[in-house]
Amino acid sequence: MLLVDAINLVKEFKQQANAVRGGIGTRVSQKLDEVLSKNAGFGVLSDVARVLQGQKVENLELDSTLVAKFKFPPTTSVDVERTFSNFKHILNDRRKNFTVDNL
Repeated sequence: MLLVDAINLVKEFKQQANAVRGGIGTRVSQKLDEVLSKNAGFGVLSDVARVLQGQKVENLELDSTLVAKFKFPPTTSVDVERTFSNFKHILNDRRKNFTVDNL
């Protein structure tokens, strides 16, 4: 998925969440705003996506040679993160009870 498409998907979801009436819509919208405000990287990715669309962005603290590499960024899911977390514990130097037979 293109970075531009991924950012647009998040923005569309945000608009749809804001349009939902009632308590659930308000909570979803507030939670999304809270998560995105805590994630400074999303703002940088949004700026990079705007550059990839041909728009001018002020104060982008990223080397211009790297911007093109963000066109197809890798996306991860929770399952992938869990897998890497499990590998971290398996491959830890402090492990003592693991043998090849146990794995």
